[in-house]
Amino acid sequence: MSTRQRKVLALDDVVSDLQEGTGPVDCGGWLVDVCDALTDHASEFIEELHDKIIDLEDNLLDQQIPPRGFLALLRKQLIVMRRYMAPQRDVYARLASERLTWMSDDHRRRMQDIADRLGRGLDEIDACIARTGIMADEIAQVMQESLARRTYTMSLMAMVFLPSTFLTGLFGVNLGGIPGGGWRFGFSLFCILLVVLIGGVTLWLHRSKWL
Repeated sequence: MSTRQRKVLALDDVVSDLQEGTGPVDCGGWLVDVCDALTDHASEFIEELHDKIIDLEDNLLDQQIPPRGFLALLRKQLIVMRRYMAPQRDVYARLASERLTWMSDDHRRRMQDIADRLGRGLDEIDACIARTGIMADEIAQVMQESLARRTYTMSLMAMVFLPSTFLTGLFGVNLGGIPGGGWRFGFSLFCILLVVLIGGVTLWLHRSKWL
């Protein structure tokens, strides 16, 4: 007899095998099958997280930043998985090395294989955690570069329109009358002057390789 507090898919798999007549026939076989099913489900979940990390890395290459908190949640899932899997690996290795009377040599060999598989899963989790750290740094760098580009663009726009703003402000003082206000081509000439001035500043920025 066995008991459980929460629904565990691994136990459902073992129960299904027993109902079909292909399950374990003794205590040692039952324990090995449960550990094997637990490791299979853990490996599947690790593979899903690994695929998500690959998708994130591909998106980062295209300068696509994931939603806020997505990477932190992924990293948390990896850390939680490692917290539970590391003791399991130690227990499996201990069961494989102990000379328990109700476990045969074949059971111990299978248990050692399961412990080795779980160890490889832990190595994969460690690698994924390291990759999430690298991606966090990359995301911060991409956001910083994006902010720097926006700031640079605004600075260039200010440099282009600063001379024209100065002239329009100067002519708009109107202390003694607007210069050229009585001439019918005065406004047109002033607009042409502003266009030439903006074009000249833009050309100067381009030649200086600021644009």
